[in-house]
Amino acid sequence: MSRRGALSAAAALALLAPASARGSDAPASSARAYVQRYPTLFAPFIGADERETRLVAIVPGEVWALEQNLAIGPLETPLRCVVVKLANGDLWVHAPLAPTREFFELVESLSDRPPAHVVVPTYALEHKIFARDALERWPRAQLWVAPGQFSFPIEVPLRLVFGREPDGILRGLGGADEDEDDEDDDAGGGRTRDPPWLDEIRCDVLRAGRFAVGGRDVAIREAVFFHASSKTLIVTDALARIPSAIPPLQTPEKLLLVGKRSTADPMPADTPENRSAGWRKMALLVTYFFPEHEELARDRPGTVEWTPGWEENFAFLSDRLLVPPVVRSLLYAQDPGRVRAFVDRVCGSNAWDFERVVPAHWDAPVAADPEAVRAAFRFLDDPGADAFPEGDMARGLQPIIDAVVAKK
Repeated sequence: MSRRGALSAAAALALLAPASARGSDAPASSARAYVQRYPTLFAPFIGADERETRLVAIVPGEVWALEQNLAIGPLETPLRCVVVKLANGDLWVHAPLAPTREFFELVESLSDRPPAHVVVPTYALEHKIFARDALERWPRAQLWVAPGQFSFPIEVPLRLVFGREPDGILRGLGGADEDEDDEDDDAGGGRTRDPPWLDEIRCDVLRAGRFAVGGRDVAIREAVFFHASSKTLIVTDALARIPSAIPPLQTPEKLLLVGKRSTADPMPADTPENRSAGWRKMALLVTYFFPEHEELARDRPGTVEWTPGWEENFAFLSDRLLVPPVVRSLLYAQDPGRVRAFVDRVCGSNAWDFERVVPAHWDAPVAADPEAVRAAFRFLDDPGADAFPEGDMARGLQPIIDAVVAKK
């Protein structure tokens, strides 16, 4: 399969395909080795692999991020787990990463007691696939999951996905509005039990859209959290900041490969400029799948080249807080009123007074208050506001959006 074919398949399925089969490869001895037990669309797909983990203090003594890379072929971007130390010293772990010895030991270095809570904030594979490994490492930890978990292509009980029943299903502040017509919320039990950490970490749940998956109509949700003591908003996919600077864990060889002007060109020299070009092109590919200025060469069949204008398109996308194009166009456009109500709850005058946002993807932390987050969602009232480049949207995202809408 070509790179374009692989990316197209990943783009179409990554949002909709939680996994349910097991791998069996044995891990290597490295502190960065692990086994991915469920098949996915990102590396290693299934089986053994290695990932480096980076620990970042967001608010020293209170909030940390652990970062690894999520990879599909030559493309890789940061993926983040957030750990909060509660007032009693317990650790709260949001979206555990690949279960390497390095990851576990970095988390455990943050307190003199093992983690007490593991949180699965959404249905998406990359944020839930390693929860079972974390629970096996920390068997006394309680499991809290976003509502509406599902598996594909066949439905699998949560006790098999996570190795046990959840201790509770997370609930939002929207009351009946968030729960209506959602028969799948009760899957896994624990529906009526509130987490013991709600007085320190508040929670809301957004129902972002609905899709037909495996013959079922499923709701797509994301739970977001506000740690009051540190004034930190923790999100998964709702917000992002794509940095112009290269993240620390990027692989230089992959940056140079993606940064080539043409696939027919030799590998460029390893210079800061060439690495930067690779990062910016990588960001465009991950964001739009088939960006406007990645073209088939007219005079060289089978060759792909970058045409002038891609730098300007990246500049429009980077270094600002935004709702990622795929989330905005594929999910939030389905029901802007519901999303607007969620934003009002989180950013209203009597709501959460956060000073920073920590997303699960791209850059973090991002200095932002409720007004900055509300500004990122201004497209809800004016669909033409802050529009992404038409050419970038048309080549990759729009066909997927059209296909999803046609099936609804």
